[in-house]
Amino acid sequence: MNIDENVMKILVALLKKWKVIVLFAVIGALVGYFYTANFTQLTYTSTVEFLAYAVDTGDELLDNGTTTASSANQARISNTSKMNYAMKMLSTYIEIMGTNEFNNMVAQDLNDRINSSYTGTTVKNALTIEGIEDTAMFKITVTTSSADLSYEIAHQLETSVPKMMKTTNNGLVDASVEDKPVKASAAGSLGYAKKCSIAAVIGIVVAAAFIILRNLLDVRIRTSEELIEKYNIPVLGSIPSFEVRNSSSHHSQRTASVSDANVQTAKGDVE
Repeated sequence: MNIDENVMKILVALLKKWKVIVLFAVIGALVGYFYTANFTQLTYTSTVEFLAYAVDTGDELLDNGTTTASSANQARISNTSKMNYAMKMLSTYIEIMGTNEFNNMVAQDLNDRINSSYTGTTVKNALTIEGIEDTAMFKITVTTSSADLSYEIAHQLETSVPKMMKTTNNGLVDASVEDKPVKASAAGSLGYAKKCSIAAVIGIVVAAAFIILRNLLDVRIRTSEELIEKYNIPVLGSIPSFEVRNSSSHHSQRTASVSDANVQTAKGDVE
């Protein structure tokens, strides 16, 4: 049996058991819905967006050979160089914002401002930092189980991020807030559709794996074609299947009729 025949055999087995596959998919979707409804915590999100820009006091960011250009050209080249430098360094600052030192600093400043006791780990787990492609802008998303906490952390980042950037790399890159955070008015979606779909797919995979494994482990010969293919011997004949239940019932009816006839004959002889 070649590979194509094996694949075809598996596909046929799956098609024959399509009801089982659908059943597992439905069960998976129901499990996903139940899990989402009972074990998924509501979350609230606040987002703050920054623009990174380079700061220099002289011509240190200018390309070589540009000092003799006109003032207008020097200004244009300087601005372009600053933007390119900020974009180049942005990934470095994003990595710094993921460090424990930075998050501990944010937590400490937050606690001092709102009189709380949050840890750097709490802040770190709440942050998602991403740079916006081909720009010097980056966005920090704060997600927690409290709308107030998400907003307060995002609000604190408005101060803490520029503060960190000014004290890093000799303050050559700074950041300005371009989009201030807003307190979430409602919880984020629990994602019922996505999670139920994933659970349904898992159910389909489990059902298909079970059917395929059972088919591969089944070594019984069911047809004459399988017998010829496996042992390469001719089939001389086959025994047809009989309806044993019907035959037994018919035999029982005949026996009962004969018994009744014998009883009637015996009564006649006695009389």
